[in-house]
Amino acid sequence: MNGNDRHNLVIRLNNCLETILEMEQELEKLDLNSRFVEELEVLKGFMSKMEKIRVSEAEVERIESATDNFLHELRVPLGQFESSRKMFSRLQ
Repeated sequence: MNGNDRHNLVIRLNNCLETILEMEQELEKLDLNSRFVEELEVLKGFMSKMEKIRVSEAEVERIESATDNFLHELRVPLGQFESSRKMFSRLQ
């Protein structure tokens, strides 16, 4: 694998991690257990070491798939939270 291919894999992996971290505020609204919030902090630390990590195409594809599944699973709880918030705003 040449340097450009490796760099592209790191970018794709970084994109997955950033996507999850960008949702941190929304996830905190769901009042998830503290262990999950701690895992987000671990993820932030992991991102600082991205350039040193060696990953294969298959590993990145697996992480991309897991990220997609994670986002899919969050649609319902985040959608319910958003609906409740809108209804509360209308009641005020």
